[in-house]
Amino acid sequence: MESKMASDALWAASGTYPPRQGNEVDILVDGQDAYREISDAFHNARDFIYLTISFGQQDFLLVPENGETMFDALRSRQKAGVDVRMVVWEPASDTADTIPDPSPGRIPGVNEGPGSIQARWDAAKGYTGWYRSPRGHFEPFYLDFPAKLGCHHQKTYIMDDGEGGAVAFAGGINPVQAYWDTPKHDSLDVRRVERGKDPLKTLEEVPPLHDIFYRIRGPAVGDVLANFVERYNGASIPHKEATSDATAPVVADAITPIPGGIEVQVVRTIAPKTYPATSDGDRGIRELYLNALTSAGKGSLVYIENQYFFDHGIVSEIHEAAERGAKVIALLTSQPDEGTLLGPVENCLETIARYEDVFPLVAGHDNVALLTLGNSRPVPRTAGKIIYSETYIHSKNMAVITDRRAIMTGGSANIAFTSMWFHSEINIAFTDIVLIKNWVAKLWAEHLHVSENEALGLIEEPSEALTFFKAQAGRNHAALQRGLMPEGRVYDWLGTDFPKRDFAGITLPAPQPVLEVARGK
Repeated sequence: MESKMASDALWAASGTYPPRQGNEVDILVDGQDAYREISDAFHNARDFIYLTISFGQQDFLLVPENGETMFDALRSRQKAGVDVRMVVWEPASDTADTIPDPSPGRIPGVNEGPGSIQARWDAAKGYTGWYRSPRGHFEPFYLDFPAKLGCHHQKTYIMDDGEGGAVAFAGGINPVQAYWDTPKHDSLDVRRVERGKDPLKTLEEVPPLHDIFYRIRGPAVGDVLANFVERYNGASIPHKEATSDATAPVVADAITPIPGGIEVQVVRTIAPKTYPATSDGDRGIRELYLNALTSAGKGSLVYIENQYFFDHGIVSEIHEAAERGAKVIALLTSQPDEGTLLGPVENCLETIARYEDVFPLVAGHDNVALLTLGNSRPVPRTAGKIIYSETYIHSKNMAVITDRRAIMTGGSANIAFTSMWFHSEINIAFTDIVLIKNWVAKLWAEHLHVSENEALGLIEEPSEALTFFKAQAGRNHAALQRGLMPEGRVYDWLGTDFPKRDFAGITLPAPQPVLEVARGK
């Protein structure tokens, strides 16, 4: 039976920031779209650019074809008088694709005195305490995670727009070349290869990657900015001799709502005792997930994309939604961390998932489809042969759609105990049902190889959608086994074994040139 909760009960009441009216939100699917927009926003900024970074590379190319690294762009804007600041995760141990505290001078143009980029590094917290069921679905158990397992996992970019306004980007894509990709997810796309690396070897090791960013305008930008200021000013390694505290250039209440805009809430995970203003921590993302799932019942659709699937409480609530009759379609990474550049902090996450009593109920439920993504393309110059690969799902979003309302959330948070409890994370959430249906349709069109209109038709009929996804997954598995071209990209999460990528002897196709559009400002 569907929940009778009032619509405002979907929001995270315990979160630091309230839902705000009058915002404009755009979904940016995959790195090509997201980082082109972020690159343009860097160059349009005239007053400030503030970043939060977890994983990153100093030579990351936002638009690979133009050869400008992210730090090239930031140094250029700083020299033009823009206030450029960043707060960077300081891992407790050597971790692949992070930028550890370099002390002033290690990164050219960073912390080199007046007129340089100001950067602070921030070590993360661990967690010790009881992990309790949100609705009494399982017995509480005690956990002890040292700080070396903590991560400041947020990825945000906030800047003025050069026209008196401000814009923010929040999502999951790290500024690491392997995370840059296009909706084609071509396993031979050399633009995903870091400078100086062997292209064939790198592409063999690193699968294509699907991810999402959200671009935000309106009062909610002020909350993304407030999160940056709190973290920057409270960073554990402030480099006081080279940096100064930040003052928010604009606050949410001072940003004029956009006429006809939508309601947005910025939600976070912050560990307790990390920053003075949030001494009790913030678990708004977890609350929002639980509220959204509790609203799902008969006739509802729950659509999930996530890298992980081992938060005991969230998995329990997915099961309860399925028991009430909701249809649940979850796209999950087939082999988390396989072939990626995530490092040891993420590698140990699977060991904390004590959901043996819940997970089988979800995996075998008639109302649930646990699926993954793959991609296929012909082998260059070898007729009849096909390259199969997983597509690494790094996106973290969920939409719950009922017959009368919807809520969608996305950002940096995984369905993992760490993300929901003590890693630093930031998501946005919104309730515009038309926008949510259109964006889910856009994602389904990419994954299923159907038109967006066909995808919208499936969204309106959750039972048909569940059947469609399961059937395509079965047909694609059979095609993979027979060496044929699949019809789409959806496969069963359990039981699909993508072959090892072996590109020996292949001549890589050159990337297509891109015509640069003159910047408007």
